[in-house]
Amino acid sequence: MSLLPDSVRLNDRLVIRSAALMYASAAAVSLVEGAFPGGPPFSFAPGLAAAAVAAVLVLVGHRLPRWMLAQFGPLGTALIAYAVATTSAPADNAALYMWPVLWTTFFFGRKGAVAIVAWTGLAHAVALASLPAGIGYPDRWIDLMASVCVVAAVVDVLGGLNDALVSRLAAEARTDELTGLLNRRGFEEHSAAELARARRDDTFVGVASFDIDYFKRVNDEWGHETGDRVLVRLASILTAESREIDLVARLGGEEFVVLLPRCDVAAAERFAERIRIAVAAEDDSELPGIRVSAGVAADRAPSTMNVLLQQADSALYTAKRTGRNRTRVYRDATRPLVAFAASGA
Repeated sequence: MSLLPDSVRLNDRLVIRSAALMYASAAAVSLVEGAFPGGPPFSFAPGLAAAAVAAVLVLVGHRLPRWMLAQFGPLGTALIAYAVATTSAPADNAALYMWPVLWTTFFFGRKGAVAIVAWTGLAHAVALASLPAGIGYPDRWIDLMASVCVVAAVVDVLGGLNDALVSRLAAEARTDELTGLLNRRGFEEHSAAELARARRDDTFVGVASFDIDYFKRVNDEWGHETGDRVLVRLASILTAESREIDLVARLGGEEFVVLLPRCDVAAAERFAERIRIAVAAEDDSELPGIRVSAGVAADRAPSTMNVLLQQADSALYTAKRTGRNRTRVYRDATRPLVAFAASGA
């Protein structure tokens, strides 16, 4: 039976370890039941097969592709069905169906849940049909199917909630809590994809770095709460002036950066100036007036983001040293930097 997963919730190593534990536990249950007298006779073949599968998973499980790992749920169900069919009296071994149902549902999602429940219903029906009259009665099938459906549904719901929580935590780990922009980690991850695209298409990538002038003075005179509001306001201006394809991030403190795909130096320069002018023109009676300095760099199909950021930062530091409230453009070590500044800055 094929059970190709849409996605696996956790890594393959955990899938393999849990499957090995499940099969080893089934083998141990078979051994323990055989050691206690008084129960109905049963075949040891499923237990021995479970032990063999556990050994295979431990030894070579890491070499198996995901589509093959997905088959260990249905295989376990088949072994349990064989155990039911070879037990000459009603027994509790059908409860073991819950193990592959739970395992498959958790690791392979809703598609896996539907498949394993259907497979369990078919396998158990065949097992009961092979039993003598009076032992394989329909109520045993109905009771089991009601149970596995509930288990699969509960695990699927809990798994979905877990996925949502993990996704939210992952997003928060890449987002600046104050401004809602990308943080340094998020910027690095997203920019890597943009650089790969630029190298593939042989296109320019621009970077504009921004720093609020005299931001410490804002915090000292107006308080850190107002300083935070200033940061949020600058973040909103950057977002409003950026394109959907641009990456806007707060790297820390009052330092912001915007990655500009398909922008050469001139386009990145115009963007930085537009931001600087928009910030200077901002009129909010509840917030202090601020100015920003900007540094710009661009390159065609750059090899790394670090070099581009360093170039933009170099231009930004030059803007800060030469009067602030201006944009400096990084050219290269042999050509002068170009500056744009507000009059009277």
